[in-house]
Amino acid sequence: MEMYDKKLSLIEVLFVIICLILIFLFHTNFILTCILSLLALIIFKNQLINYKSDIKKEKNFLYAFILIYLVYIGIQLFNYGINTDNYTLNQLRLLFQLPLTMTILLGYLFKVRLSDFNWSITFKSFLVVVFIFILLELVTIINSLTEVNTISYYIKNFIQKLYYPSIVEEVLFRGFFLSGLLAFEVREDKANIIQFVIFGLTHMLGYNEISVIIVLSTCIQTYIGFLFGKIYIQTKSLTPCILLHALIDTI
Repeated sequence: MEMYDKKLSLIEVLFVIICLILIFLFHTNFILTCILSLLALIIFKNQLINYKSDIKKEKNFLYAFILIYLVYIGIQLFNYGINTDNYTLNQLRLLFQLPLTMTILLGYLFKVRLSDFNWSITFKSFLVVVFIFILLELVTIINSLTEVNTISYYIKNFIQKLYYPSIVEEVLFRGFFLSGLLAFEVREDKANIIQFVIFGLTHMLGYNEISVIIVLSTCIQTYIGFLFGKIYIQTKSLTPCILLHALIDTI
């Protein structure tokens, strides 16, 4: 498969610019932090790149993703079709989303194993990921300083978010989806664009209604999906992505 420069390609730059414009329009407070996190990703790319291993690419990964994703879409459509109060709806969502947390088990149907993925993380990549998190969530972190939450609260929240959605979504989107696209000889930058667009748009399914405004407002999740994809491609590992994902969801 033809490889591309580890810097941003022209097509990635185009999509990132679109994301940043939409973030400026819908999430103005976060535009500066998003730009800073992007600069950090570019500046410290050499600390992230793993030259010693490669991403395992299997077509079965993509087949597994399609099955699990269709299950998720079915769950959301079922929720939309139910006319009930919010409490009952939330309980039903929890009940029917439980199979999604069994992503690993569903992957076994396509002979996808956890051992197929790289789970290592270097100290340098750990520091870069934490730095990107601080830049990305700077506004939220500053605002949280006025709150009375204790350190134990954040630790508990981090642990709760670690498995779902962090591990589940990273295995699903970066592990199954992105790696599966690469197996079909989709170039890395194009594969990353496909996965982060789908990742971002998937978040609109969490709303009770779908509109153009809601679709466009998912730009920040789309941008974060871009970061996850770039980090996965550079580190060849899911662990840095999971760490960043869990940290973001903790705040």
